[in-house]
Amino acid sequence: MSGEPPRAVRAYLRRVTCLIPPRAAWVVRAELLGHLHLDMLNARLRGLDEAQAWAQALRDAGPAPLTALRFARTYTLGLALRWLLAAGLLGGAAYALGSHSTPHAPAAQVGR
Repeated sequence: MSGEPPRAVRAYLRRVTCLIPPRAAWVVRAELLGHLHLDMLNARLRGLDEAQAWAQALRDAGPAPLTALRFARTYTLGLALRWLLAAGLLGGAAYALGSHSTPHAPAAQVGR
């Protein structure tokens, strides 16, 4: 067994992390490779050769596009919500500052 995973495994790891930020992608690829490697070793214990075991591990991991969407939802939805919250706060602050900068006409007083 070589020190580097097969080309198909490396391609799978790239495809499932293509939609998430680079730092998160690096961490996810490392963790997912560990899981795939463990699945491959379990398949080897069941009698498969190394190539068959890697192929089985990839099948067990699921389709790359679906997995990529799950990772994107996990890693980018929170980021998108933070951006929206920040934009809302800044917009609210700008509105508050803008509404105080325009002079208001004095309220009419009703005489008795």
